[in-house]
Amino acid sequence: MKARQWTRVRRTRAQMRGTATASGPAPASARIGAAALVAGAVAALLAVPADASAAASGSGIPDLPGVPANVSGMQGPVVTHPVQQPISYPAGEVCAFPTSAVFPVSDLTTRTWTDAAGTPVFAIESGPLVMDVTNLANGKSVERDISGTGVITYPDPDSFVLSGNDWSAGFHTGDQPHNQWIVASTFMSVKISTVAGRTTRTLLALAGPYEDLCKTLA
Repeated sequence: MKARQWTRVRRTRAQMRGTATASGPAPASARIGAAALVAGAVAALLAVPADASAAASGSGIPDLPGVPANVSGMQGPVVTHPVQQPISYPAGEVCAFPTSAVFPVSDLTTRTWTDAAGTPVFAIESGPLVMDVTNLANGKSVERDISGTGVITYPDPDSFVLSGNDWSAGFHTGDQPHNQWIVASTFMSVKISTVAGRTTRTLLALAGPYEDLCKTLA
């Protein structure tokens, strides 16, 4: 599942893993995580042509939190391979200090199911994703392996929800909560809404251990 940035958190090569990333603005959808599901995944999902999908069978859809119980009539999956792009935040946007993140490992696969009109209903994203995050003020850097599995759902035309295990989400000033960069190891669900060009993120659920990279890098 991210924005994503989102994905799996294991004690990294040095310590821990952690992005579907749900960090950047997104039209009506995105990745896990994620965290980031991931901003790049959002564009990939929306770019899927409706006529490229085939009828989905229930037996081909994993039993994951967020996947609709009734998949009858859905089309898909359409398979894409979004690439997580580097991200940067100025001081005060997420952490109190400026940060940047690069993704030396990014090998994601997104499977998207749509309704008969070609509108995305849900997507599943998984694959290796490693994130290197740096505090640009003091040079401190950490690596988090956020490889995991996330589910993206679309509750309304202006929002999507990214849910999954082991992923990362940056919460900006104005989000709920605000000014945190969370790496969740067990389960996290985040709603990302874009209205009148303004994107906000709302934490819906957070279970198990997690890390705030703003505190780690301070």
